[in-house]
Amino acid sequence: MPVDVRVQVDISTSGPLVPLEPERGPRWWSRIRIGYNAALAVLSLALAGPWARVLASVRDEASLAGAWVMALIPLTMLAFLDNARRAEAAGANPDLWAPKWRAALTRLLLWAAVLATAFTLPITTLVYALTGVKPA
Repeated sequence: MPVDVRVQVDISTSGPLVPLEPERGPRWWSRIRIGYNAALAVLSLALAGPWARVLASVRDEASLAGAWVMALIPLTMLAFLDNARRAEAAGANPDLWAPKWRAALTRLLLWAAVLATAFTLPITTLVYALTGVKPA
C-alpha cells in the first residue's frame, strides 16, 4: 500500500526572528581623537630623536636598505601591538586604567617610530632615487 506524504512549509519574511539592521556607528574620521594623537606625537619627540640618530648611523655606516629594514620591522610590530592594545582598551571595563595606559604607551612608541623614520629616511631615499649619488 503506497503512502502519500505531503509537507507544506510556510516561510515568513517578517516577524520577531528577522534580524534588524545594525545601528551605524560614527564614521572612522569622526572617531579620530586629534588632540590625543597630537599630544602623544609631541611627547614622542623625546624618543624619536635618539631613534632617528640610530637610523641615521645605520643609514650612513651600513646601507639605506638596512636602515629601512631596521625602521620598518619595529613599525610593523608596534602597529599590530597598537591595534591589539586599542581593542583591549575598548573592550575593558571603563573603570580600569591599566588597559588605557598600555594603549597610550604603545601609541606613544608608535608615534616615536613613525616620526623618527619620517625625519631620517625619506629625504635620503629621494636623493638616492633621483640622482643616484650618495650625499657626502
